Amino acid sequence: MSESLWARPASDLLRSTASADPTPGGGSIAAITGAFGVGLVQMAVAVTGDPALEAPAARLAALRAEIEPAADGDVQDFGALMAAYRLPRTTDDERAARSREVERASIAATERPLALVESFVAVLALSHELEPVVKPGVASDVLAGRDIVVGAARAAVRTADINIDQLDRLGSAAAAGLRARRDAASAAVEEQL
Repeated sequence: MSESLWARPASDLLRSTASADPTPGGGSIAAITGAFGVGLVQMAVAVTGDPALEAPAARLAALRAEIEPAADGDVQDFGALMAAYRLPRTTDDERAARSREVERASIAATERPLALVESFVAVLALSHELEPVVKPGVASDVLAGRDIVVGAARAAVRTADINIDQLDRLGSAAAAGLRARRDAASAAVEEQL
């Protein structure tokens, strides 16, 4: 991918998302929308302007910095997975090498959305701490940001799910551990509601 999703006009990004193109897909859009949700919480903190909120403001900035790269990362992961599927499979050695590469790419394409969900959980926890201490006029932005992050987290779980299912079909030893991580992350999101 030559251009970051973040550099594209919103109208172009939406058009691409709604097209038959495989990317940007659920993982990328989860990262983008989730980052905007974080941005709303950050705005509420900035408007409040309380020096006592410097530490949570810094934590939100760090979390957003973790989340943003997942948009382009998801596109890269998809590309790597498609490249693995295109590997030759004429001989036994080629089939074995292709299978290993598909598994490796599927694991990477699962780990990124799971890390995204884990970052979102941290944002959600902070949003609960911040809601009662921001100015009343911007508390709704904390709530709106939280709602957006919850939706983005659930979307990222969906992205992980399809890859975990693929790893199950491949008989990957990594599938069980990734499924347990998925279940824990998904439960953590729901606990923040």
